[in-house]
Amino acid sequence: MGSNSGKPEWGLCRDCEWWQIEPKAPVADKTMGLCIEESLQPFRVRVSGNSGCNLYAEGIPARAKGSSDAPPTAEPTR
Repeated sequence: MGSNSGKPEWGLCRDCEWWQIEPKAPVADKTMGLCIEESLQPFRVRVSGNSGCNLYAEGIPARAKGSSDAPPTAEPTR
C-alpha cells in the first residue's frame, strides 16, 4: 500500500480491488458501487468509479447484486 516516499498510495475506485459493483455494470467513472475495504465495511460506503482514497489496492473490481443500491444491500465478496 505504500510508495517509495513512505506515503500511502492513492488511486481511483474504478481501478481498485476493493470497489464492488453490479454484476453487469461497466467499470466507469459514473458507475456506483460499494467500497469493501475491510476497515470501511461497517460504514457501507457507496462510491463512484471516479472516487478515490489512500486505501487503494490496484486490481479488478468485485461484483455482487445490490452493490449500487442506496444504501448498498450487497455483502462484501472478498
